[in-house]
Amino acid sequence: MKILVVGNYYYPEHMGGVEVVSYNLVKYYRIFGHSVRWVAADVSPNFRRVGDGDIPIRAWNITEEKFGFPHPMPRLDLIPEIWDAIHWCDVLHLQDSLYPINIMSFIFAKLLGKPILLTQYAKNIPYEQYYKRILQKLAYRTIGWSMFNFADRLVFITETVRSGMAYLMPNADLEVVPLGVDTEFYKPMMEMERTQFRKQLSGNEAAPIILFVGRLVERKGVHLIRPLIEKYQNWFWVLVGRPDDFNPADWKLPNLIHLQDVPESELRKLFASSDVLVHPSVGEGVTLTVSNSLACGTPVLISQESLYELGDDVRNLFFAIKPATHDIEEKLKYALSDFDQLKSLGVKCREFAIQRLSWKTMCERYCEILLELKSA
Repeated sequence: MKILVVGNYYYPEHMGGVEVVSYNLVKYYRIFGHSVRWVAADVSPNFRRVGDGDIPIRAWNITEEKFGFPHPMPRLDLIPEIWDAIHWCDVLHLQDSLYPINIMSFIFAKLLGKPILLTQYAKNIPYEQYYKRILQKLAYRTIGWSMFNFADRLVFITETVRSGMAYLMPNADLEVVPLGVDTEFYKPMMEMERTQFRKQLSGNEAAPIILFVGRLVERKGVHLIRPLIEKYQNWFWVLVGRPDDFNPADWKLPNLIHLQDVPESELRKLFASSDVLVHPSVGEGVTLTVSNSLACGTPVLISQESLYELGDDVRNLFFAIKPATHDIEEKLKYALSDFDQLKSLGVKCREFAIQRLSWKTMCERYCEILLELKSA
């Protein structure tokens, strides 16, 4: 089967959850014996090191750089390459809906009669800026509605996203295919290695280390944790992500380190060496970042809404938080009050990741769906 995967950016040149998922889809589709090509925007300053099957589309990234919208605009002279890629494939797997390259691919696939599987990664984002909320609502009510209703199959990554977007398809039977994690790569560190790395990171191996990983935007809850970084000087914070709505480098706080463009080999160490991951994001559910942390045996503070998709039997693995600084503060104080209990919880988190989260399982389900579409 010839599969075309279309996403917004490439991984590892652009660090993001959707990019990591696309990378693993391409990897496992090939392991399962399929022919795969990967179309995504190629933007400065980290242009794609082109590999087998890559079809990089040079694009302008001004919307992300200036306004915080990751919507790269493809160069017009390269649009025929998207058409040719659609013409080549048996099935199209789109990674999310509203990105320009994805919209073009959707239209071309419809014109050429190619079956479309659309995976939706996020629901409506509660932006603080009114104009962003209006633009988002209009986009989903028009373009999003069309893509959701005319795709041959629609899948969501979490129950949170599915319930948040069901209003666009109220009578449809909508499937959730959870994200996976590489539990052989993301795993706990040996105790001696962990101690040494923590000392290098904070200069004080005894100081609690709190990790945040994600785009530094409002919906990820960055504004909720800054007061705590300022208040608790004995807690050491590591924020990983590209500056966007916020730039931690401007805060100049002694108990904070800000990293960006972190290779996966180092990111794994950050997950495994931290005491807890803070993930107050809204509108996403249990994300790839959360899964990676669990696989490394690091407990997670996560928004209450993100736990709705999980069964009661596993919710006690998480510290559920409201989107408010004072609640994050109370849960952090509780989590860091007993390190033996935190370590024991980390072991359970690791066991959960091994038993319930897997890239292979995720990709097997997608292959089943794509084969059904090809045979229809």
